Amino acid sequence: MKIGILSDIHNNVIALDAVLKKFDKEDCKQVICAGDIIGIGPYPEETVQRVMSIPNLIAVRGNHEKYLLEGMPSQYPNDEKMGYEEMKHHKWEHSRLSESSIDFLRNLPYRADLTALNKKITVLHYSMNKNHQFIYASSPTENDLSNMFQGEDQDIVIYGHNHTSNLCHRQGKWFINSGSVGCPAKERNIARAAILEISEDGHICVQSIEVDYDVSKVLADIDRLNYPDAPAIKKFFFGCSSAVSKP
Repeated sequence: MKIGILSDIHNNVIALDAVLKKFDKEDCKQVICAGDIIGIGPYPEETVQRVMSIPNLIAVRGNHEKYLLEGMPSQYPNDEKMGYEEMKHHKWEHSRLSESSIDFLRNLPYRADLTALNKKITVLHYSMNKNHQFIYASSPTENDLSNMFQGEDQDIVIYGHNHTSNLCHRQGKWFINSGSVGCPAKERNIARAAILEISEDGHICVQSIEVDYDVSKVLADIDRLNYPDAPAIKKFFFGCSSAVSKP
């Protein structure tokens, strides 16, 4: 059984479509999304609607969904380290979401537990405390992962958030971060994801995948829409050195 794993789509429906085509080609029977469907990119409504159309989808809520559904800071400084332009960006993207998209995101849990061929899987955006606050570690080591997800009696923990692909097998447990679908950083034309394969005899195999797509189209649409915080978004999440898009 093959399961497609993705995370941190971040309003990039073009990258998402490229990854889903790869999943179809690999005959993935299910898709798991570890949160942050929205935020950052230029296609909030299109992205959520595309995610809603994925058959056999398991998805959880990330911090960007939390900003939409539970509020976000209004003053700076704040615990989220969110500046005023970023606050404006979130208001812009939220205003572009339809009621059906918001309802879909509202129904996402913070955590999903499932079983595939007798393997127990937990899906969550990142480590959380009891108040559903995300506990961050920028580049978690194997020890960090064991501490962050301690007490999880699972065979596989799927998470996201830091946009970096990380496959870790420790003490009989898999920790899988597929990396960001929608934010390529300096690797300009790459959407990251992963494929989890569980065999009938219980063997687990995990493969990181990198899918090419036309990021110049995304950057051109960011320029066209010129939405709040676009220069910083292009610099930090798309690897652009200036506010001017370059193919």
